[in-house]
Amino acid sequence: MIAGAALAAWLADRGAQQRSRDAVDAASEIWGHHPLMTHLEARLAALPQPPRAADVLDAARACLDREEEIADFLVAMLASSRADPFFRPPLHPVANGVQSGLLLFHHRDLSISLGVSGVDMLAARKAGQRRGPASINFTGTTGLFRFVKAGGATLSFWEVPPIGDDFVAASAGHCRFVGRRRIEDGEEIVLDGRCQSFEMEHARSDILYFHAMVRPEAAPLSVEYDSKTLAFIGASSTDEAASRIQIMVSLLRTMEREDAVPLIVEALASPYFYTRWHVMRELLALDAEAAHPHLKLMAESDPHPEIRAAARQTLDLFFATEAEPEQAQCRA
Repeated sequence: MIAGAALAAWLADRGAQQRSRDAVDAASEIWGHHPLMTHLEARLAALPQPPRAADVLDAARACLDREEEIADFLVAMLASSRADPFFRPPLHPVANGVQSGLLLFHHRDLSISLGVSGVDMLAARKAGQRRGPASINFTGTTGLFRFVKAGGATLSFWEVPPIGDDFVAASAGHCRFVGRRRIEDGEEIVLDGRCQSFEMEHARSDILYFHAMVRPEAAPLSVEYDSKTLAFIGASSTDEAASRIQIMVSLLRTMEREDAVPLIVEALASPYFYTRWHVMRELLALDAEAAHPHLKLMAESDPHPEIRAAARQTLDLFFATEAEPEQAQCRA
């Protein structure tokens, strides 16, 4: 945080503010058109569609092999920050309870970030000072981790049965400890997040690493397991578009937009079982009559067993009275 006379002077000087903004815009233009970025974008664009995770992973690895070019850009950003304390690098921050960093590249198939896990963050987690329960997370995506500075860290490795389109929470079971070992500077680890994960247990110094997240061939869900009991505790979507659809459908229902029913019905064709059920719930709340035939079809033929069961239970609970006259007519 910048306080005192320097901040007051900067806020009072529109020219200084504009110079700071211009420097950020110029840095963004340089990075966006840097050969490292343009070559990576071109390589991803040239891949057969839909791309294979292995091919995207190779593209990420080729980018990270040019680490010195990334370092040169970051050094330039540091120099700009020293020259102007109000300059901010044009890179989105990324952070969670045990790491903070910058997003270097983002594409629908690949994201690359540079992160730091501080020893104080790891110590706070070990001491139970982080908010909420500690968990072991299986991202559902392929992840490449290249440790620039390993910090003498020790990692523990974990496995679960592969997360697939037929995932059922009731049978998620427990995650399994595989082993632990210390990592070295320059080491690279690739994890299949559909069934593999690791946890940073402790380190002697801060850990600096690149992380490439590969989205093709991802599981529909990321899942979490309690770090103490190793039991399943929750899941969330790995697909940004599916999450946005859920938000938009909920908004349309809240606004009582019955004219949007045809669009909401189309969303029932989502390939993600959790999105199909979310959309059905909102459709029922908006227009139960319009939802009824689609609910019956879902109960009969949805490919996911939990969705079929939920649809049948909903039919029995809310539409049972409609079935009684039909049964009475048949008996007559």
